[in-house]
Amino acid sequence: MPSGFVGKNKCVPLQELVSRVPDGASLAIGGSFLHRGPFAFVRELIRQGRTGLEIIKQSPGYDIDILCRAGAVRKVRAGIVAMEGNFGLAPWYRRAVERQEVVQIEERRVGKECRL
Repeated sequence: MPSGFVGKNKCVPLQELVSRVPDGASLAIGGSFLHRGPFAFVRELIRQGRTGLEIIKQSPGYDIDILCRAGAVRKVRAGIVAMEGNFGLAPWYRRAVERQEVVQIEERRVGKECRL
């Protein structure tokens, strides 16, 4: 099945890539807790003022926390949200869920993969 990409070059600057993400988009983000996450991409989402995002990630941490602090998230589908051992829970994520600013949907890995 073709990807639908018709351009000559798939490499684009980070700012342009993020500009293609509309408000309210569902994004599956890689990495685990504080490791291998696309943190420059996440910071650029914040810089460009994205809102209403649905984040799908097995084990988010810092990335989901700063997105919640910026008010960019409306829904999170995750198995666990934490900052790893010594750093504790993600405080901005927790506040957003407690204030009902973010919908938390706790899912196991299999459920998420089937949906993608």
